[in-house]
Amino acid sequence: MKRPGPVKAYLIDIEGVLVRDKRYEAVPGAVEWMTSLVAAGRPFCLVSNNTTHRPCDLVGDLARVGFPVTESHLVGALGLGMGWLRARNKGRIRWLGTALLEDYWREEGFEIETKGSCDAVVLGANPGLEISALDAVLGPILDDGADLLCLHRNLFYLDKSGRRRLGPGAWAAALEALKGAGQVVTVGKPSEGIYREGLKRVGVAPGEALFISDDPISDLATAGRLGMRTAFVLSGKYPDHGVLARLEENEWPDIVCSRMSDLDIQEEE
Repeated sequence: MKRPGPVKAYLIDIEGVLVRDKRYEAVPGAVEWMTSLVAAGRPFCLVSNNTTHRPCDLVGDLARVGFPVTESHLVGALGLGMGWLRARNKGRIRWLGTALLEDYWREEGFEIETKGSCDAVVLGANPGLEISALDAVLGPILDDGADLLCLHRNLFYLDKSGRRRLGPGAWAAALEALKGAGQVVTVGKPSEGIYREGLKRVGVAPGEALFISDDPISDLATAGRLGMRTAFVLSGKYPDHGVLARLEENEWPDIVCSRMSDLDIQEEE
């Protein structure tokens, strides 16, 4: 059953909703749907756990295939993580995400430590992560009290070939089990903070927002608990609704559809 009240704004996941995977090819009908959303004057933001692209490159890739989006629409785990570190003056990090973003971290004023102590161990998506890199952070976590900053907790994602790859949620669970003296913090989905930041960006109450995602476990369950309406699209991680069996019935999404373009903007209004 849908939650009551009109939909006044949209919070939208990217991979699996707008595009199928890391190839960033648009899901059929998604560009046209987004163009209609803009034409209708509905506020929206992109709530993304992406930790493999600079924000400008992420939005640029979407714009190149026709999506009417800018960086002002993006609420991302990467930016929230940097903000969390800056607010606590933690500038020396051990980065366990993709090497492609090392220069971006440095440009943003952070020091990437490859050995020895650090202020925080930071986890992002990294299909090339080796066990030796995880071994190397045992000292900072167990001996030095370094914080563990999980940019998000997705257990897997789809790479450019559509292959499932382990996400940082798997490594986060292993490192959190060490019970080091530092904090363990998640800034991306499913942590509530990124949802609240998205609501702030579009300027509506939770009950007036529709959250659209291809992941009912990592994304939509939290959105529903916060009072948002939720739509589960089958254009990404999960080809059918069988995954809902992993959730309690009260966590099921309000809408299940093949793709985002199946949602009628006027009807939802």
